[in-house]
Amino acid sequence: MTGTVLVAGAHGVVGGAVVKALRDAGDRFVTVARRGPVEPDDDHVRVDLLDASATSAALKDRPDIDAVVFAAYVERPTMAETVGPNTAMLRHLLDAVPAPRHVVLIGGGKSYGEHLGHYKTPAKESDPRFLGPIFYNDQEDLLYEDAARRDYTWTVLRPDGVIGPSLGSPMNLLTGIAVYAGVCRRLGVPLRFPGSPGAWGALHQATDGRILAAAVRWALRTEAARGEVFNVTNGDHFRWMHLWPEIADFFGMDTAPPQPMALAEQMADKGPVWDAIVREHELRPTTLAQIASWPFVDGWLGSGADMVQSTIKIRQAGFGACVDTHVSFLENLATLRDLSLIP
Repeated sequence: MTGTVLVAGAHGVVGGAVVKALRDAGDRFVTVARRGPVEPDDDHVRVDLLDASATSAALKDRPDIDAVVFAAYVERPTMAETVGPNTAMLRHLLDAVPAPRHVVLIGGGKSYGEHLGHYKTPAKESDPRFLGPIFYNDQEDLLYEDAARRDYTWTVLRPDGVIGPSLGSPMNLLTGIAVYAGVCRRLGVPLRFPGSPGAWGALHQATDGRILAAAVRWALRTEAARGEVFNVTNGDHFRWMHLWPEIADFFGMDTAPPQPMALAEQMADKGPVWDAIVREHELRPTTLAQIASWPFVDGWLGSGADMVQSTIKIRQAGFGACVDTHVSFLENLATLRDLSLIP
């Protein structure tokens, strides 16, 4: 790519990692969001992607944009309700970009039904779809049709459990765990794993935001990525029963036997506790609701099925970046601390 890369969803854990990678590499990029820029000096378009006419007006004079990375997402109460708005945002953005050459769409493990419980593992990109609703399918169909009609290329990347910092995006497993740990430490209780007994011992996986961002840059520049769907994970697997003591040690905490509980309920009254932590440690001023989505965390920690996606396809295509997931968690927790997001 020689032009400008547009990143949608730059405030999230995925988009934020992509923007950092582009910035560090000296690539030209522009972000688009309802909020302001990630960094004050970023090239940024402030617009609501759910508004078709506003999106079109905001981008009609940007012929320099030749690539799009779509990582935007809006949450809704049910999977069925997520289909309409998330597909609409992609449609409005694609319609608004005058002349895209390549689009990278960020999907995820839900394409294989992992959010439903046990699914076929290792999951491969060639596996048949399951009965939806699942907005990833609608987005992919839209992308395939639009790319064929307008003659541009595409890549779909499917990470799973993306680990990394995010500013102002509460749907982040890492910040959720860190805030839960901070509250437990403040209240003088050990760090108990709050997920299901099945999740405690199941084989899980994650995708470091830095690995995913590297895969995005690779997909933007590699012919082997054109017209392909790739799973992207760290390249290994983990069990919470082995990782959890290392997380506790990072916070200087003792552990105790797991106690399954819904954090959406247990953390509902902990706002004042988190406010006190923010003041005491002089953290960035964030409320509990701004930094952690407890239903999202509960979903991840409650999954008792193995989560295993095959990454052989992307490796055979030439992308081989990887990281030990235990190291990934600890390094990213350290980054959250450096950013004054957690104590």
